[in-house]
Amino acid sequence: MAYDTLTRKLAPNSGSKDPIILVQSFSLSGHTIPLLQITQYLIQRGYDIYYLGGTQFRQAIEATGAKFIPFVGLCDTWADEWMPKYGFGSGLDVVPSISRLLVAVVPSTLDSLRRALSLIRDREPDREVVIVSEIAVSTGVAAFRLGAALPDGYSKMPKSLGINIVPPLWTSLDHNDLWVDIPYDPNRDRKLNVLMAKLAREGLHKESWEGMKYALELCSVFKPMESLFGDHGKMIDHRAWDITFACHDKILQMCIPSLEYPISDWPANFAFGGTLPPKAWRTPNFVFPDWFAQVRENSAKDVISSSRRKIVAVAQGTLAIDWDNVLIPTIQGLAGREGVLVVAILCVKGATLEGRLPGPLPSNAIVVDYFPYDAVIEHADVFVSNGSYGVFSHCVAHGVPMVLSGHTEDKIALGMRGEYAGFAVNLGTEQQSPEAFAKGVDTILSDPKFKTRAMQLRAEAEEFDALGTVERELRALF
Repeated sequence: MAYDTLTRKLAPNSGSKDPIILVQSFSLSGHTIPLLQITQYLIQRGYDIYYLGGTQFRQAIEATGAKFIPFVGLCDTWADEWMPKYGFGSGLDVVPSISRLLVAVVPSTLDSLRRALSLIRDREPDREVVIVSEIAVSTGVAAFRLGAALPDGYSKMPKSLGINIVPPLWTSLDHNDLWVDIPYDPNRDRKLNVLMAKLAREGLHKESWEGMKYALELCSVFKPMESLFGDHGKMIDHRAWDITFACHDKILQMCIPSLEYPISDWPANFAFGGTLPPKAWRTPNFVFPDWFAQVRENSAKDVISSSRRKIVAVAQGTLAIDWDNVLIPTIQGLAGREGVLVVAILCVKGATLEGRLPGPLPSNAIVVDYFPYDAVIEHADVFVSNGSYGVFSHCVAHGVPMVLSGHTEDKIALGMRGEYAGFAVNLGTEQQSPEAFAKGVDTILSDPKFKTRAMQLRAEAEEFDALGTVERELRALF
């Protein structure tokens, strides 16, 4: 393939053999689906791709045209074996609990990556390899960068492009939110951020830091983790998971700059990748359910028509599925409003709210077990969520304002960023009442600034061209 600098497209006319691309993503829907979108795009552009991933995603991975390689060990089975015992924390325990999982899967991520690289070398002995790694599964890459034994047939570590689809895993001197609800303050003294990082390393994050060090040593990796941070590591105490951000030749944060705080000390390998565009979710055999006709008919009406209802979509993603947190109180808070139609997506096939509501389902609410986000978002006036990065990105791509309320995983940090970016109402980390969710929705619907800002972010995302950016940064590593 040749690179056409005029059209900024790849022209498959050189006949040369580009490197094999090895894509890998953490075995979880929210981490795999964005990488599948990138993979499908790259395959359509003519790249030869192997995909190292969870066995549960084999069919979806192979559907892109990629050659599937399964994870081995706990990085494949963590949801069944690790999660029931430990789970994810909330509030201040978010980072330590997620870090514990990353520590636990270090040996298996390294083993899986080593096996995959060996398999590719056996099959393609004359081809170079470039790794495209989702950040949550990048501990194997970090281990190699820190001196883990390379697979047979490799004299040096393949170059890698990191793809981050969660808030940045980087401890900054400018703002250290620890993934809790600390608002961005450009006037905060850097010395305070350094002190916060030091106290966290010695307290809340001590277990995960020591655990990561021990896990790497079990893999015969003894080079200090701090070496990945360069001089920055001498200025502030990093978290253990920062190694997954710093270990790549290039790291792309998959959002537009307006969705992040204006940090001045990103690592040298950092760049914004843009917000991924809406996916082509509709397959040839897709059949719309009967209830969707209500949504379509409503959208066809003039926006100023008195008979046009406001569509409020609500979902909590595939992991944090205690629907009493967000979904149910949203249904209750908006119950009976003739001018509002609530579409609640449970994100679990076969699931229902039977027995979960104090009475019958309100007449202005539709509950569906599983349905493509984009199909609803493109008709929505507001999206209510606990704040997964996926739905956050979907709403930006469609120009839809949000009401956010989350207290687990990365959801606290996303609520803060949605509020900072100006297109979301952040209800905070406490459990909110139905009235609070209704007030959040009313705030969005009554103030046009939220929709205006959402459309500005959409335009920025479209101009950024996320998939094209991924391809350009990938080719820069060849």
